[in-house]
Amino acid sequence: MIFLIGGPPRVGKSILSGEIRQKRAVSVVSTDTLGAVLENVLGPEAAPELFAFSKFHEMPMAERVKLIMKDPAELIDYVRKESYVVWKAVEAFIRRENDEGRDLLIEGVAILPELMRQLEDIPHRAVFIGNQGANLKENIRKSAKENDYDWMRGVSDQFIGAFALFVKQMSGYIEQETKQYGFKYIEMDKKQFGDVTEDVMKSLGLSAS
Repeated sequence: MIFLIGGPPRVGKSILSGEIRQKRAVSVVSTDTLGAVLENVLGPEAAPELFAFSKFHEMPMAERVKLIMKDPAELIDYVRKESYVVWKAVEAFIRRENDEGRDLLIEGVAILPELMRQLEDIPHRAVFIGNQGANLKENIRKSAKENDYDWMRGVSDQFIGAFALFVKQMSGYIEQETKQYGFKYIEMDKKQFGDVTEDVMKSLGLSAS
């Protein structure tokens, strides 16, 4: 069976996937990893949309903040365009693992509700998470501070605030898409990870025991 967890950046997909891996001993792969492989194989000229979100990271910090505050939807569009390209590798990987009869959990931003229809011939379950809460900015700041390798460690408070706005907007977008395509959306605001892990596992048809 193929299990998928989608949602915006910085909402806890990797942490949840790690907890599920410990409970169920299922292999976990991030769409970020598959996307990085594609970037090493394809260049910007061959797949410009693969590098759409990367261009955002190359901007000066002040310009990134300005872009988000002006129109978060534009950044969401960058993410969607990149996700469509990354999804090609994700789908190919899923089909190979399914043919080999292996259970697999894939998590990442590139898992969008609108793309799930391409897996109609493969047994799978998907759930989506997001965070539209007032405490998101502080959660992002705390998470970045606790991880020495976090790319957001040391960025300005203004940028964290702007990025939190983007995550909230994309969470809202994902929530609307799940309603349209018939998937469950789990709001992370004010929830404990242990409770969310169990909720996600139930949604995926897994058991904590």
